[in-house]
Amino acid sequence: MQVGICGYPGSGKSTVFEALAPGATSGKGGISYGNIKVPDPRIDRLAEIFSPKKKVYAEVTFLDVGGQSRADTGAFSTEVVQHMRNADVLVHVARGFENPMLAQSPNPRRDRDLFADEINLLDLQIIERRGERWKKENKKGAEVVVNDKLQAALEDGIPLRALDLSNEELATLSGIQLLSLKPLITVFNLSEDGWADDALADLRETKILGGNELSMALCGAVEKEIAELDAEDQAEFLEGLGLGEPARHEFVRAAYRLLDLISFLTAGPDECRAWPIHRGTIARKAAGKVHSDIERGFIRAEVYRLEDLEEHGTEAALKSAGKMHLEGKEYVVKDGDVVNYRFNV
Repeated sequence: MQVGICGYPGSGKSTVFEALAPGATSGKGGISYGNIKVPDPRIDRLAEIFSPKKKVYAEVTFLDVGGQSRADTGAFSTEVVQHMRNADVLVHVARGFENPMLAQSPNPRRDRDLFADEINLLDLQIIERRGERWKKENKKGAEVVVNDKLQAALEDGIPLRALDLSNEELATLSGIQLLSLKPLITVFNLSEDGWADDALADLRETKILGGNELSMALCGAVEKEIAELDAEDQAEFLEGLGLGEPARHEFVRAAYRLLDLISFLTAGPDECRAWPIHRGTIARKAAGKVHSDIERGFIRAEVYRLEDLEEHGTEAALKSAGKMHLEGKEYVVKDGDVVNYRFNV
């Protein structure tokens, strides 16, 4: 799963990316990639109990999709748009600080709205072309009905993610990549002065805008400085700012949620590990994340919760207390389930 970070030139998008993914590498086409660990105190607590050889956190891949604009319109270039289409979640960085390289004053609300309008328009162009082609072909059926529904929404300025389309409706969109259908995080990249500005107080608040969209703020320059410090200096720096953790931790968790991912956990003397799966995954399919042999030879899953382990101390004590449950292959795995798989191949 990939989270694409985009923004207009001068928005500080690359600074935000470097704050999120220190040590990122350049890949094909000059795009920078970074695998970012999802902070999970449950893994830390399990490690205290089991003293494993290693801890493994879930990871999300972030990519800096570039910010090049076409000189004639100011819109994103075709290349950048394609990188955006390849992402699973979009992150739009909106500038909230003065930039001496830009004549225009910062206006993060304006840039947020411009971005929304631009991706809606790009989607509308695709949907209109589909509709015109099918009209010529006198095509009927569910695809046409859904296409008309999407066109009407986009013409009214409504992003497609806000429509809460059914699985059946989404199935008619196979083969096309619609930007306003993707989950979206708007990051208001504020200056240190902006962070203290009462006029921007509403932007600093993390807001869930429907199930697939949220907005939040951070100070990219400060977060990058924090990311470049070692762990001990980070803690001291954060304490001086009166913060418990870097803002990027909240951001990474938000992106993870918007991907509709949860983590189940495994624990033992070798490793304590978080395994990312889509919400609603059944036990047998989740077993395949650990190893294909476990999925193929699945017998049952022994499931417990961390809070019960903390109360009773050991897995043996959990079993005696009836707090370890035996589940079959159709059991829907929950976020934070600690799972021992039994299998035979």
